[in-house]
Amino acid sequence: MNIQTITFNVTGMSEKQADWYVESLRLGFGEFGGLAAQARVRIPSSGRYVIFCTWESRQALRAFRHSETYARFVLSPHVVNLRDDDEIAEESADEARTVRAAA
Repeated sequence: MNIQTITFNVTGMSEKQADWYVESLRLGFGEFGGLAAQARVRIPSSGRYVIFCTWESRQALRAFRHSETYARFVLSPHVVNLRDDDEIAEESADEARTVRAAA
């Protein structure tokens, strides 16, 4: 499993418009095959948004990052200070989850 963390700010919109915009982004992301789970939060102190996506494979994440939906997102004039990171989640022998940075 691959865990993707996308953080960004939204400009040029009211807070309510930005919330609706980010929710529509999250729903659009949800249409991709290989997406196991997702969630979004807004950090009130900074106005920053965070979208967490769990992908079934590195290939699914790669396909998403090469999609038209992702391109429209990263090129949007309303999305600023974008950061997109991912990690690989593995199960250890005792079934406890450990996380390490993706290579």
